[in-house]
Amino acid sequence: MKTFEEMWEDLKPYLSCEKGLDEGYYDGKYTRYFARYCKHIVGVDISPEFYEKAKENLKDLDNVELKIMDAANVDYSDKYFDVVLCTSFHEFDLSGKDEFKMDLELKTRILNEMARLSDTIVFAEIDPDNLSAELYKVFNPIEQHDVRTRKSNELIDKVLKKKGYKLLLCDKAVDKIPYKSKEEFKEDMLSWWAEVHVPENEEEKQQMLDKIENILESRKFLTNLCFDDVFRYTVYKKSN
Repeated sequence: MKTFEEMWEDLKPYLSCEKGLDEGYYDGKYTRYFARYCKHIVGVDISPEFYEKAKENLKDLDNVELKIMDAANVDYSDKYFDVVLCTSFHEFDLSGKDEFKMDLELKTRILNEMARLSDTIVFAEIDPDNLSAELYKVFNPIEQHDVRTRKSNELIDKVLKKKGYKLLLCDKAVDKIPYKSKEEFKEDMLSWWAEVHVPENEEEKQQMLDKIENILESRKFLTNLCFDDVFRYTVYKKSN
């Protein structure tokens, strides 16, 4: 499997441009990679919290313009951008805590908006087989991230091909995230989805940590003290 750096090198020919849209920037981690190649990036995300995080993390970059904006209604003209990069498409409609559900109509509207804005669309997202899908269930047992990402990928391919886009690239890469100790590793996993569920007491916290430890050890991640964050990346381009 390719390394995370090799993934960005593969995407470099498509991300090297004058004007790019980063759709769903979260904390700005992937925006920073994008900024290596694109002269001016507009980043949109609907979350004020993510805006503040990304603004702080990217304050040293002068080619990134962050906005709080709905991905289904981006306030730019048709084909304004040379490329759209999306690293969080499956996150747009996380289910509630009581029921697993997906808003495929919303996803279709977002894809239609992407197609309106650019003839080149790049996705770099968590692979459906990423262990994070199992880890997420510690926080919300009904959540099915593997199902969510698979259905999202199927919808992307269906909608964009119907609109005349061709799939030019499809591959996988791994972002290796190292840790100094097992304790640091498990505590970080506990914080990844703290907005979903925070343990109410020390007993529940320990139960969650035990579940996390068992999941990580099943892949020998705690032995190696490294989390292998597996990504699937694709490039779609409009046929002339």
